[in-house]
Amino acid sequence: MPSKLEQLNKTLFWDVDFKKLDCKKNADFIIKRVLSFGDEKDYSLLREIYDLGKLKKTAVKIGWADKRTINFWSLVFNIPLQSFICIKRLSTQRPGAFLKR
Repeated sequence: MPSKLEQLNKTLFWDVDFKKLDCKKNADFIIKRVLSFGDEKDYSLLREIYDLGKLKKTAVKIGWADKRTINFWSLVFNIPLQSFICIKRLSTQRPGAFLKR
């Protein structure tokens, strides 16, 4: 019977060698990918691999995600939006000169 990690959708990890992923060493990477791009099945498997505390601690460290995703996890995990790094990093600056025409 395959491990829980092997049951995750491998397309989430298209850019890495999935066979080399380690549940402990690569925990943050795996959790961030599933929370950002996974579906309900992937999340259920993630909950079987990691405890809720680990998921919450890692969720706030997601460097980039769309607002809908962050709002969703904020509600699910009961974490204030301002706690998420990607919300803190939102830039209010105007684009640099290289984008001007």
